[in-house]
Amino acid sequence: MRIPDTDQTIVAQATPPGTGALAVIRLSGPGAFRAAAAFTHPSQKTPPHRRALLLDVKDGKKPIDRVVAVFFRAPASCTGQDTVEISCHGSPFIIRTILNLAVKAGARPAAPGEFTLRAFLNGKLDLAQAEAVGGLIASGSEAAHRAAIAQVNGALSARVRALKDKLIRLLAQLEARLDDPYDETPPLDLARFARGISAVREDTLKLAAGFESGRGIREGIRVVIAGAPNSGKSSLLNALLGYDRAIVSPEAGTTRDTLDVELEIHGFSVIFTDTAGLNAAQGGALETEGMRRTRKAMEAADLVLLLKDSSVKFTPSDRLAERQTRGAAVRPPGMIRVLAKADLPPAVSGTGLRVSSRTGAGLAALRSALVAKQRKVMKDGAQAVVTFSRHFEALCGAAAELERLLGLLRAKSREPELQAEHLRRALDSLASILGETAPEEVLKNIFKNFCVGK
Repeated sequence: MRIPDTDQTIVAQATPPGTGALAVIRLSGPGAFRAAAAFTHPSQKTPPHRRALLLDVKDGKKPIDRVVAVFFRAPASCTGQDTVEISCHGSPFIIRTILNLAVKAGARPAAPGEFTLRAFLNGKLDLAQAEAVGGLIASGSEAAHRAAIAQVNGALSARVRALKDKLIRLLAQLEARLDDPYDETPPLDLARFARGISAVREDTLKLAAGFESGRGIREGIRVVIAGAPNSGKSSLLNALLGYDRAIVSPEAGTTRDTLDVELEIHGFSVIFTDTAGLNAAQGGALETEGMRRTRKAMEAADLVLLLKDSSVKFTPSDRLAERQTRGAAVRPPGMIRVLAKADLPPAVSGTGLRVSSRTGAGLAALRSALVAKQRKVMKDGAQAVVTFSRHFEALCGAAAELERLLGLLRAKSREPELQAEHLRRALDSLASILGETAPEEVLKNIFKNFCVGK
């Protein structure tokens, strides 16, 4: 698959498929005005820029619809090309007919994400902003929306450009000495140079450090509720949701499988997974399989709520649950200890949030604890949050190159060419976030995930 030819005019429905009150059809490319003029009346050979016109769509002499069309002249459009946006009635027949008329007039159906791709190729957006458009469309919570809109508006790009600018100035110091055959340039102050490199590396790592929380902001925070049988896991899930979603019974082992439910807490999407109890005296094949699924869910979690029934003393199953949580993955998930059934006389003491699913005591504190890390990242990062793994990997790559450079400087290396090469590689990693050095394969992988019409 090649990057589509931007000299062709493209057309697509920009609104979701199906029947609705209205639909929007978008054309973009050098022949967009000519194609629209072929089926709209009165025909607009030289349409006014950014003015809404009431026009009739006809298939030959047959009336199809009365529409509102807005014409945008290049480069003052979302794609940087001549663009037409047609608002019609949301009848599938009308939409299909207008699309067919546009194709007959010389346009071709757009590929997924092709309008945003053209905006990137024409310099209307950098690649980080273009990716954020997809994140904005998919945002299902207030926090995901805030992070995406900040990225679309260039918050992350500005941070990356600031890092790049500092490295460019540092690279210029090296290259000035490489390009001076007569050694007339003053010697490089290595200590000061190393401090500059170290500062950029620290800023790069600080930006990258927000990725785990940023991914949770974009995709939802995965929270597994785990513990011994009958510790109150399903009751806690129902209490957090505010309605009965999981079956609750005094009989141990009621939950045999994982159950996923999504909830928005303080503007953040949280995906809860209720699980089978971890039983030290496990029974048959069904219980064994349920425990295996519990462990698998914990391995993929961002956070585990480890429940202990505070009305009974510690049991072998409680100790098993703690061991399983701590050994869940190579990178153990975060863990919040929850002392459940706090409305009953306590039989244990210790640290943890005391919560009663029956009275609601402690639930507000638990909700706040679930999203505390994400709230801090949003506050500290001024919403310039890393939410895509591609950006995270590029930042880590840049930081690694800077660490190699610092190693050379600490070893008092006299190889300025090698030092400059590490700086250039770090710059290339940062530039890839903005799309300045992104290969065609990367672009295809990004834009293929967009919907048609965006």
